[in-house]
Amino acid sequence: MKKKVIVLGGGMVGSVMALDLAFDEGYEVTVADGNKDTLDRIVARSNGRITPENGVDFASPESITMAVKNHDIVVGAVPGSLGFAMMGAVIKAGKSMSDISFMGEDYFQWDEEAKKAGVTLMEDVGVSPGFSNVIIGSAVSGLDTVKSVDIYVTGLPSDPVEPFNYKFVFSPDDCIEEYVRPVRLKRDGKVLEMPALSENRTYSFEVDGVKLPEMEGFLTDGLRSLITTIPADNICEKTLRYPGTAERLAFLREVGLFSTEPVAVKGNRVAPRDLFAAIAYPRMQLGENEKEFTFLQIEVRGTSGGKELVHCYKVYDERDEKTGYTSMARTTGFPCAIMARLIAEGVVKMPGVHAPEAIGDNPVAVGRFIEEMEKRGVKVLKEVSETA
Repeated sequence: MKKKVIVLGGGMVGSVMALDLAFDEGYEVTVADGNKDTLDRIVARSNGRITPENGVDFASPESITMAVKNHDIVVGAVPGSLGFAMMGAVIKAGKSMSDISFMGEDYFQWDEEAKKAGVTLMEDVGVSPGFSNVIIGSAVSGLDTVKSVDIYVTGLPSDPVEPFNYKFVFSPDDCIEEYVRPVRLKRDGKVLEMPALSENRTYSFEVDGVKLPEMEGFLTDGLRSLITTIPADNICEKTLRYPGTAERLAFLREVGLFSTEPVAVKGNRVAPRDLFAAIAYPRMQLGENEKEFTFLQIEVRGTSGGKELVHCYKVYDERDEKTGYTSMARTTGFPCAIMARLIAEGVVKMPGVHAPEAIGDNPVAVGRFIEEMEKRGVKVLKEVSETA
């Protein structure tokens, strides 16, 4: 019997998740979104396999609870600002969920309620956090001690254009938040807070013998749960961009253009970020056929059997020309859809609220997760080396 899944949100990533599940014979898919045009496009692309639902108000927990109650599993892809309340609504309906909503609140606050309801909620199941967490959790489970975890991640246009040298591959507002929100990281066993965009330096990476364009890397606040769940003294994430980006972003931030606090402008109250969005966002949208890539590198250092080891993982992906899916939508959407399958099929059964690294000590779940990613053309290159 088919599992009934509802995807909350049909945007760039939500649509990829919905379509991925819709073409799986084991699932019956409904997509909820307030934009009828969005739903029409998804239904058309699914050849009628997807049922549209435009009567759900994502700002209303009651509406969400009603929408999901007759489904077996929920996939969350609503804006981060709505994610926390959505979790409560899904738990109230007694449903499990795999979610990419990048919320500002501490989603573990729903843990006890989820346990009482006997449901499993996996949060931050995107690329990083998300895919990266699964990899890190698996690596850590095979080590006796963990010394450090370093994450490098990006999604960039293959052919950068001045002055931005960047195109949005996920929510523009969430992207700007990366450059504003203070960064939490762990150094020498202590949790520190530093400004976003700091500790910028140039990096050279290669994947399978192919050199990537030179990029700069700076601190961003993407560690989330890893700060507390991974027993390493040093944990850090850096976002990669084309050289010169951090300096430009820091200037825009410091002059106040990323602020959400309204200011008086000729008798009107205007939020500077709204002005920046109106001017810049349209110029920063990724073109329909524009080439882009996603790159993720993870280095986990620790000991095993008395040996000092480095586990290095690399993921590189490009737009799928056949489907038109961007690499960021693929590497963000596929993990969430795969995790939904693992929960729905009972491979992952962990009542409560969890981050993806929680399945790291479940080799069956991790193996299935990576296998499903590679079936979709997203390969994980792994190298384990011994340090002197």
